[in-house]
Amino acid sequence: MPLDFRMKHVGEPPARLIAQLRLRLRENGHPPMFAEVLAPVMETEDDLDTDVLNQITALVQMLQREGVSGEEAMDAIREAVADLMKSDGSEEDADESLNAWFQAARGPDPRKGLLRMVQDKIRASRPKIHINGKAPMGRDLPLLSAGHNAHNIRAALTDALLGRIDRRHKPTVGERYASMTLGEMAAVSAKAAGHRIGGTMDAIRMASHTTSDFPQVLGGALEASIARHMEQITPALQRAAHEISAENYRPGNLLSLSSSGVPQEIPESGEIKHVTIDERGERKPAPRDYGAMFRLSNHAMVNDNLDMFSQISQQMVAGAMERYRRVLLSPLLENNGLGHLMADHKPVFHADHNNIAAAGSELTVTSLSAARLALRTQKGSQGEFYGVEPWALVVPPQLETTAQQLLAQINATKTADVNPFSGALELIVEAGLTDPKAWYLIGDPAKTDGLAYSFLEGQQGPQVETKPGWDTLGMEFRLVWALDARFVSYASWYKNPGVAP
Repeated sequence: MPLDFRMKHVGEPPARLIAQLRLRLRENGHPPMFAEVLAPVMETEDDLDTDVLNQITALVQMLQREGVSGEEAMDAIREAVADLMKSDGSEEDADESLNAWFQAARGPDPRKGLLRMVQDKIRASRPKIHINGKAPMGRDLPLLSAGHNAHNIRAALTDALLGRIDRRHKPTVGERYASMTLGEMAAVSAKAAGHRIGGTMDAIRMASHTTSDFPQVLGGALEASIARHMEQITPALQRAAHEISAENYRPGNLLSLSSSGVPQEIPESGEIKHVTIDERGERKPAPRDYGAMFRLSNHAMVNDNLDMFSQISQQMVAGAMERYRRVLLSPLLENNGLGHLMADHKPVFHADHNNIAAAGSELTVTSLSAARLALRTQKGSQGEFYGVEPWALVVPPQLETTAQQLLAQINATKTADVNPFSGALELIVEAGLTDPKAWYLIGDPAKTDGLAYSFLEGQQGPQVETKPGWDTLGMEFRLVWALDARFVSYASWYKNPGVAP
């Protein structure tokens, strides 16, 4: 039912009523601070019924759309409620105006009554940004107040800009800024930082070279766009590897058991033999820094050239993916394709490791069967079986068709024609493999150690940093990424060098 805005209490409302209202509001997911505003016009907590709560929801949604802080919202609501409590006409007219916002909240246009009054008071209290005496594109630009709202405006502008450079992204918190040009976004950011704006170029210069958050807006949108694209185009070889966390750049080794690592039988009254744990195992990947720089000129920003901005994003993605691919491939391609040296000073693929064919052969059921046998029978230093189960076939693009034919389902009419590998293995085609003849059979990286990669903690994707251009007018973007890859075990990979066609 509509709420009567006439005062219900002489003096301050009871503290118990305020506490009850705060509890009801919190239980319904509303800001408890509304209790102080509503208490003077409520007799009991029962006045806060479902209709009133629904109408408060409409008010909260409007405040969120406007990006209003708690302090700013309360000031505007108090003023609006105070205005509604004033009656210059008859009691009937007062009741109609006082309750208009509740009635409208249930209708098609909630921006009426108290909602509209609060919104108007908020906008009236905020300065407007004008460029050359005119609002850009014939409109006033809304502005979040500085200080505690700086994070809000940065997040909203970043969200809006991401929507412009990536059509798949639908802005949410930045919806109100989604149609702005780069110049307008720069003006909002510069004004929020307390700068006076004289023109579009001046707005961009101010936003780019002063204390505004505009560089972070550009960098944040680029970083988010890159992350979205990289999720869809990761190198194929990543499927054949597993991640090891890296808190810092410090190199380290995996833990290793001594030669007595296999539990021994304990005779009656016998002693349990010690097992020494040390860090003499294989080296872990140690992240290394990689980076590239890009520029966006002031002319491109003034001209709202988001095509160039999108091109920078695409170049960053392509460059980052190629670097990631090369980092993953390096452990395989070192030493002429035998891999880097392991802890025993022998390359990954070595006869002593029982993980390379004595002579190369074509990819056939027979050669694949020999590779499977080698994986299945891999043993540790104490003769313990690793029990590696073949999981995937890794091939260069030149062997893709042959591998597909080998792994395809075959309706054999004779037992001898049955393909034991049909449907049993994954196929990974890595374009960066340089030997068109060699192929690999590997175990599941989720179950067995093998090829591993590490990102510096908190940098699973490339980071984008920004700064004003000094040698040229504009913004400079720096993409940095710390990552590394290496084999932490040779037992789950088997290589066949193949033969020339």
